[in-house]
Amino acid sequence: MLKIAALGMAGCAAALWTLFSAGRRARSRSDESLRWPLLVTGAAAFVAGLAFGPTAAGLAGAVVGIGAWCAACIVRSRQRVDAAESVAQFASILANQAQVSRTVVDALETSAPLATGPMAQTAAKLVEECRSVGVEAAAQQFATGADGAVAAWLADVVAVAAASGGQWVPILGVLETEAAEAASTARHFHRHVAANLPQLGLAAALGAAVALGSALVSPDAWAWLSGPQGQRIGLAATVIGVAVSARPLASAWEMLR
Repeated sequence: MLKIAALGMAGCAAALWTLFSAGRRARSRSDESLRWPLLVTGAAAFVAGLAFGPTAAGLAGAVVGIGAWCAACIVRSRQRVDAAESVAQFASILANQAQVSRTVVDALETSAPLATGPMAQTAAKLVEECRSVGVEAAAQQFATGADGAVAAWLADVVAVAAASGGQWVPILGVLETEAAEAASTARHFHRHVAANLPQLGLAAALGAAVALGSALVSPDAWAWLSGPQGQRIGLAATVIGVAVSARPLASAWEMLR
């Protein structure tokens, strides 16, 4: 029994490590983390382990972990789409205002109140910084600040436009085009990649449901699953399922950083 318990704990640890190793690397390079999926997965594994043993802990951790990671990817993808669309909308307004404004600051001051979504606060902050410390200093603060790559990208374009004299209007036109393409890419990723990730969680849940249903219907099946051979096969299936799911999930998460 101790051998089976040790094997079960090793299988559970291997499953969780495989599932979240890429997420831990991503967390070390960004401010966002996978803390809540880790907590949910650990809680599910702990409760299932206390109730049914180490194999159930590994299975519960794998199923809940895959589902939680799918949910995290979908949420982040939706946020990315919202941010990209907000930037594209603001870039379009800014490019239009550039046609009738004398300076970049004038265009920003007119465009900022019209911004919507996540970009509204960013635009207002950029205008405030431009008024207080100047365009170049505001752009530098934005590029090195905590507002993310989108704010840094916008600030760099504004700084170049402010330094280019009378040739800044075409630069903002380029910003409008690039922002529209980024929004289109984000929507495409969300529609064709993130929206399909729940299939992985559903497949894991269905596999666990089939095994559990068989055990509940047949006492012999439960006895076999509880025995040494069933424990080993269950752990092997858990680790394999996690390894298969981890690759697309890790790739999707990396693309969303």
